[in-house]
Amino acid sequence: MARQMRFDQTRYLTVLGATLLLFALGCSGEEAKVNGDGRVPVVVAIAARADLQRTRSYTGTVEGIRQAKVYARIPETIVSIHAKEGSTIRANAPLITFDENGPGSSVRQARAVYEDAKKTSEKFDRLLQQGAVSEIERDAHKTAFEVARANFEAARDAAVLTAPISGVVTEVYARVGRQAGMGEPMALIAAVDTVRILLDVSVYESKDLTKGQQVRVRSEQDTSLVGTGWVDEISSSADPGSRSLSVEILAPNLDHRLLPGMFVGTTIELERRKQVVCIPRDALVYRESGIGTYLIRDSVAHFQPISSGVESGKLVEVVSGLQAGDQVVTLGQNNLQDGTKVNPVSE
Repeated sequence: MARQMRFDQTRYLTVLGATLLLFALGCSGEEAKVNGDGRVPVVVAIAARADLQRTRSYTGTVEGIRQAKVYARIPETIVSIHAKEGSTIRANAPLITFDENGPGSSVRQARAVYEDAKKTSEKFDRLLQQGAVSEIERDAHKTAFEVARANFEAARDAAVLTAPISGVVTEVYARVGRQAGMGEPMALIAAVDTVRILLDVSVYESKDLTKGQQVRVRSEQDTSLVGTGWVDEISSSADPGSRSLSVEILAPNLDHRLLPGMFVGTTIELERRKQVVCIPRDALVYRESGIGTYLIRDSVAHFQPISSGVESGKLVEVVSGLQAGDQVVTLGQNNLQDGTKVNPVSE
């Protein structure tokens, strides 16, 4: 154990010392040497095979897969609200009740007309039996009664707003005791077992998107809230103002933790590469002639041109120029030329 501890301490001090020396020499521009042997200290990594993903992230807004706004159908005073924001409601369940008996209530007026028409119709039924009126006269009053009854039932139905769909009550605009105007929005209900996430994507970036691509969804407010979805729709025309395309993501939401109006982060998987040769991004060296890296062979650095592919996090795919197991420099390249002898230290 003591021997292992001495080894770890020695390795740590070696890496630390090499890093500090690289920093100091990089700042001074002097030629790097260690112990007078002419070798430049560098930090290295091994090219290895790994699965890589090319992704792109966006922020989007959540909507229900279906949404329905409920409007007042009569100008009456609100007497009760049967559901709170965030509560679940079934289709046709009562949502908001209006006053049916106020002085100017349309329900009250329709009831009075209905009751009067009913009495008149019944009166003419009796007169017809007595031969005092014709069937045409009786039928006219019967029709007026049927119209009055339909108007009364419609007014009574309008006094109780019901949920048009099953879902979650996401917004309640109504307030008890307030007079509602005709056509004024009262509540918003959304079906959220599956949610729609709306993204704005540039025309250039939209070329990488296709329907069915997998999407990782995460809440901007609650980092524990993570889910998955897929690209469902990609607009074919850009918005004239923003010059961007609308992209719709669908995501299962059976626990109802994603609610309409929330902002969420999305990461779309554009491409997946399996078991490709890759190196750390820090190993890349950019020259006018192209991209490459310093390859270490027998403690000598050689500049090796490469072709890169998918980039994922800190890793870059190497399409050509390297093999798995090759040793490349990740720190200290500024002190190297082709053929420089080095003292490599692993990350």
